[in-house]
Amino acid sequence: MKRLTISLIGIIVINVASLSTGFAGADSLSTIPTAREVLERYVEAVGGRAAIESLTTRVSIGRIINDLSWATPPNEVIPFVAYASAPDRVLMVERKMDGMRCEGSDGEATWVRDATGVTLKDEPFRSKTAWLIDPQNALRIGEYFPDLKVVSERRLGDRWVFVLESSKLDPTYFALSFDVETGLLLGIGYYWYLQDYREADGVLLPHRIHMSRKGGSTTFVFDLIVHNLPLADELFTVPAPVEDDKG
Repeated sequence: MKRLTISLIGIIVINVASLSTGFAGADSLSTIPTAREVLERYVEAVGGRAAIESLTTRVSIGRIINDLSWATPPNEVIPFVAYASAPDRVLMVERKMDGMRCEGSDGEATWVRDATGVTLKDEPFRSKTAWLIDPQNALRIGEYFPDLKVVSERRLGDRWVFVLESSKLDPTYFALSFDVETGLLLGIGYYWYLQDYREADGVLLPHRIHMSRKGGSTTFVFDLIVHNLPLADELFTVPAPVEDDKG
């Protein structure tokens, strides 16, 4: 009788622990795939390795929508064009009310040009934005997010996601959340949400990236994404100083 009572208590404890996860097997390491398996499924979900490798350049045209209580003006729509040529050559052009802002990389140096002049950093452009506009980004996750490991399975909105974190990057800004059902990437960090996946030249891409920020949000809306247009190398080279344009 005593042994039976102990067994019943053990069953109750196991059942309560299962309920606390909110999802059967959500925290069980035996049911969570490896990072490699999640990333391979992501590649297949967006179109497959062959389709991605066929894309050498990408041009993205759209709008940046700022809704920020602290900004002047608090609501602003900024037209932008982003150019990318694999690997690591990128150029983003924003047409702001106070002038044009360009940020680019030739694969070795990163530069910013605005009304104040040109600033230069002696390193490739490896931001989350640069990765998102890279035409082969699904195959290059490890370069931007190194040493990834699956750390949990949780809810993101109304979806279950596998969360991957890098031992070298702050998960607040760089954790990757992949949809358990579809395999698609739905979030980067705690504040970036990838939405409105649509097909462009044989691959699925998010056409809306929503970023929650203090006092509001910033949203990238891609109205047109095209691939394999010829882009001259000169497009990505470090520009001349602003003052040279006046001569």
